[in-house]
Amino acid sequence: MQILHHCSPLLCFILKLLTKQYVYGIIIPHNAPLQNCQKRRKGEKIRLMFETVNCISCGKFVSKDKWIHPDRIIDSHELIFVIRGEVCLNENGTEYILRENELLHLEPGIRHFGFRESENTSFYWVHWTNHPTEEMPKHTHIENPYSLSLLFSQLLHYSVDSRFPESPHYVTRLILAELYADCNRNEESRLINRTAEWIRANSSAPIKVTEAAERFGYNVDYLSRLFKKQFGKSLKEYIDHTRMQHIKNQLLNSGTPLKEIASACGFEEYKHFLKYFKYHEKMTPTEFCSTYTKTHINIK
Repeated sequence: MQILHHCSPLLCFILKLLTKQYVYGIIIPHNAPLQNCQKRRKGEKIRLMFETVNCISCGKFVSKDKWIHPDRIIDSHELIFVIRGEVCLNENGTEYILRENELLHLEPGIRHFGFRESENTSFYWVHWTNHPTEEMPKHTHIENPYSLSLLFSQLLHYSVDSRFPESPHYVTRLILAELYADCNRNEESRLINRTAEWIRANSSAPIKVTEAAERFGYNVDYLSRLFKKQFGKSLKEYIDHTRMQHIKNQLLNSGTPLKEIASACGFEEYKHFLKYFKYHEKMTPTEFCSTYTKTHINIK
């Protein structure tokens, strides 16, 4: 196994995949106990699903000016993963508006085109052949964009590295396997992640637990139990924690006066902001700033 000392971490991982099964983030050796046989069979099924997938081309699109997707019909599958701005596409009469951390699977032989201009847009894209027959997400929001962005970064890196010509195929398969796993995750976990993402996106506003529960159509107590199980915090505690993280980030990085921060974070009265902050942080906003802003900054 001396070859492992001369390969990148990703190539080492790919070599290990040849002798182990990779199932939803779990690596199961072939000599695992019998109770893992079911997982091993599932891993073998997933591996066989994607082993014929071949990457044709890939890249990262960046545009600060106004841009619209070209009108075309292609003979390969394409995946678009948006990391900034919007991409407005029509495929076979259905319109899709892709925003940050959303992706779309475009199918071969079907016309697609941009129906509206966008600007300040950036997205990863990959074309491949031999698409697996199992269900894959068509248009979805990615709950863990970091892992997918990392895979796309690796894909772009190995697509221009002539030493490892097979690597883009392997990484494309890993990307599709990640999406397959995401599509088949426990619905309970997906509910929690969607709710948590919505809370984070609205952390500057005073969210009520009833508002969050009603938005996703669930009972407050049920949703709170799920949050306690997932994050170790009740729904109310998670909302307060997320809101405090947003407030503290504003205090540390925005340079905005305290009263303006209070107003922007949904506090109608400044004294309520001070009381809320001290209750959760055990110090005043001024004391917090004095404690955490003693930082050396180089300005050129």
